[in-house]
Amino acid sequence: MSGSADWLACWGHSLFERQQEPVVWAGKVLEAAAIHQDKPGEIEAAMALAADRTQWPTGRAVFDEIRRRGLAPNQPFTTAESLYFRLAELVAKLAHNAAEPPPFDYHAGWQVGPIAYRLAVEVGEPEMRGRLAAALGDWPDHPDPT
Repeated sequence: MSGSADWLACWGHSLFERQQEPVVWAGKVLEAAAIHQDKPGEIEAAMALAADRTQWPTGRAVFDEIRRRGLAPNQPFTTAESLYFRLAELVAKLAHNAAEPPPFDYHAGWQVGPIAYRLAVEVGEPEMRGRLAAALGDWPDHPDPT
């Protein structure tokens, strides 16, 4: 990992560990990351999952649905769309981890901040950056990691 990537990963870890409601927080970050007005069904499912604790046990199924869409060869993603769907996958992983064993990778939440940051850099819209910074509760003062 480069120095920038190391720094961004450390920031993401620290940011995640400060969250009192990590699943809800990640859902708000996903909502702030909206690329298009009309959200794909898989994104809507991840946001609904994050907002309803009683649905968290379905996190694995929601993750699988998101992953299937991301791997569909007939619908390739742009880089921004790929990052957006990765955020949705993280929301589903966090919900599953909060509700059910066996968990997904324990450090899944550490990636929320860095992926949101990379998405904002990729899209290059100040409005999105502002929404993401507000949802994250922090923004790195560091050069672009790419």
